[in-house]
Amino acid sequence: MSIKLYPNRVFRSLPTAVDAIMHKDTVKQLKGVSDITATPINEVVTPKRDWKIVGIKFSFDSGTARDYSASIIGGRSVLENLNDFLFFQIPGTLKRKITLDPGFYTGTELAAELKVKMDADSAFSGLGVTFTVTYNSATGEYTITPSTGTLKYFEFNPSGTLPDQYSIAGHLFGFNETVGFSASLTSDTPVPGLDSETAIIDVTAGTDLSHYNSDIHYLSLDEAIRIETSTSAVVVDFSVDYQEVLT
Repeated sequence: MSIKLYPNRVFRSLPTAVDAIMHKDTVKQLKGVSDITATPINEVVTPKRDWKIVGIKFSFDSGTARDYSASIIGGRSVLENLNDFLFFQIPGTLKRKITLDPGFYTGTELAAELKVKMDADSAFSGLGVTFTVTYNSATGEYTITPSTGTLKYFEFNPSGTLPDQYSIAGHLFGFNETVGFSASLTSDTPVPGLDSETAIIDVTAGTDLSHYNSDIHYLSLDEAIRIETSTSAVVVDFSVDYQEVLT
């Protein structure tokens, strides 16, 4: 799970009995309509808590052949002030708080997001240092390499102010302990499966006017649904029905 508990921090509490009852049978729906003659669909659906899929539907306005799919993708959900920042330092700077934008990321996308934020840090860029961040889907490891010099990671930042002393996003990258200055940093704990994709619906050159899948799939907040199509002279109406799971 992408939320890790730390001392001296406030986290989402368990839902009240009333909230649990009210949300127990509430089905939400994401819908979309698109003419895919020139532009295919590539839509990612992800709530901000554990959830279950109860139905996925495609409808088409003609029998023109087209490819379409719905897949479960593995990744990480970054939530504001719950798992969105971590601390690094290079020689010549103080400890720097790097904050990620909220959203759902595959392993490769999360690596790209961290690179963007580290490159944009004023202290790092002021010294002319940029970073290479990669995710190895085979090993589940991240590697961070500065363009010059060395880099240090802090799991705990004693000079920080409460409650923001911990790298609450560190475990997303498999960093769970402070690491001294090094030419590159590699995850101490693998985080496998972040680029995985498993098809629920996968149709090639389909001509049916509608396709409905009612299989139930229980997903964590670190899993999303990707809706994709090819280009074809047809209008697609799609929907994903889901329930958020309150625990």
